[in-house]
Amino acid sequence: MNQYTDQTSGSFETTLLRAHPETALIYELASRLRTLPLPLSDWNDLVRKLRGGPVPELLQVPEPHAQCLPDELFPIRDEADLAVKLTATIRTFLRQAQAGAGSPGRLTLPLHKRLATIAGETTGTARRSGVFDDGSLLGSKRADAAARETRDVWVVTLVLSDCETGQLLPYSWITDWTNTYQFDANAQFIAVIDGMWTDYLVLVMRGGYINRTFSLSRATMAGTTQYICLNRGV
Repeated sequence: MNQYTDQTSGSFETTLLRAHPETALIYELASRLRTLPLPLSDWNDLVRKLRGGPVPELLQVPEPHAQCLPDELFPIRDEADLAVKLTATIRTFLRQAQAGAGSPGRLTLPLHKRLATIAGETTGTARRSGVFDDGSLLGSKRADAAARETRDVWVVTLVLSDCETGQLLPYSWITDWTNTYQFDANAQFIAVIDGMWTDYLVLVMRGGYINRTFSLSRATMAGTTQYICLNRGV
């Protein structure tokens, strides 16, 4: 018997959605959008029709013009069109997030924050990733006001090893004192950082080693792989 048989509740469909965050996200959005009067001509049309009922948290934005879905999604003619275009949009967003291309850029918007969070969990990749957008206790450096308006993200891939032996240190911890994540089985971690920060401070930890603070710099590290190390404790 499958070890999970007695632990799951609800339908088989629910179990599958829980097991696959990408599909769950698509299903969550599509389930609400398909209830709206179709077609949907553009983002503004979608906003107008959402006002007639509950707005999903993922589609909530501060102002109607701050859209979280791309123009390429529209028009949506019918349910079949919705299924094809929404699936393609979410999968494209996730690939861009994994590559650091910055599509889910405004991490203040719920949908883009969710996309960045699950970017490392989708099928076909075991890479660990995490979103950093709140600033650390030690004082990460903000961008100027003009730069903050774009709210794009920047990405740094970290590879962690033992300073003396060069041995990789998988499953070590990384934190900004608000969010805490782990490196993956290959001792790699993808830091996804809100564009409001030009430098971001993180703390890397592992049992038997001395904790170490690292400063990630957008100017010199964005889009790169950084090899970092920890020293063993005394």
